[in-house]
Amino acid sequence: MVSPGVGRLCTRQIPRDAHIAFAFAQVRWQAGAFPACRQRAIVPLQPEPSVTLHAPTHPAVSDRFAPLHALVWRPEPGSSAQHRSWTLERPRPSVISPTHQRTLLAADWLAGVGEAAREAFMAALGVTKVAAGEQLLHQGEDSVLWYGVASGAVRLGSVSASGRQLSAALVAPGEWFGEGPALGRLAEACSAHAHADSVLVSLRLDTLRRLTAAHADLRHALLRWSAVRQRAAMEAVLQAASAPLSQRLAACLLDLGQRFGQPQEEGFRIALPLTQTDLAQLVATSRQRLNQGMQDLRRLRVLDTREAQITVLSTEALQRRARLPA
Repeated sequence: MVSPGVGRLCTRQIPRDAHIAFAFAQVRWQAGAFPACRQRAIVPLQPEPSVTLHAPTHPAVSDRFAPLHALVWRPEPGSSAQHRSWTLERPRPSVISPTHQRTLLAADWLAGVGEAAREAFMAALGVTKVAAGEQLLHQGEDSVLWYGVASGAVRLGSVSASGRQLSAALVAPGEWFGEGPALGRLAEACSAHAHADSVLVSLRLDTLRRLTAAHADLRHALLRWSAVRQRAAMEAVLQAASAPLSQRLAACLLDLGQRFGQPQEEGFRIALPLTQTDLAQLVATSRQRLNQGMQDLRRLRVLDTREAQITVLSTEALQRRARLPA
């Protein structure tokens, strides 16, 4: 058992089947009841980045005691190779709702990540609720947080040399943005604003480094995420440079439908508030030219924009216009 106070970790209370090996550990308890209490230890070894103390035969006997199997050694940032500073604490329960967890874990880039890495990744995330219009990232500034969208939507944008405001992309639930911390604390290429009321998760740079050092599969997944982002950016540049407006608009609507759409008969409805300015920036055109393109789609009975909503009446017809396979 372990309890608050000043003392040392007594190895006699650990069952023989608990595989724990350290030469010296001096434990100093912080004041307060155990749920808020942590103990620090200086261990002159180099254990794994996260070591769980297993003691399955020790039940908890009161609120001020905890079974050893419920405790986890967590490395502290900034420890040297000779003396690693660790914290022994009760594992923190995830503050992310089950629905949001499923949304985040369904991302393609996490498909090859093992269960242990997934659990550690989700446990390290912070959760924030943001209102529509709130700015999250500033173009050109450093950020120490990597963001994921659990619900809602985030608009990425930038300002050109001439001062023109451009929307680069909309980030959907299950997707991540703010590649600065993920790729090594680079200056942010875009600004980010909440497009609608959203729930975001975030991961600090130092925490991300610790997780990728401990879990090789998470490190490889992060490389895949980066590669997919680069490929998508290159495809967007090529399409903007070579494709006509009608094709770009159709491809943009299909993309929005895939990530934000609600199926309806032969088409879908985009469940996201979008103004003409938003859509014009996404397809890199003016509002006047966008209006002409939207009128063409309405005349062909491919699109319906009544009641301030965008409804695609025929996905197949829109795919033909975007020159994509049905």
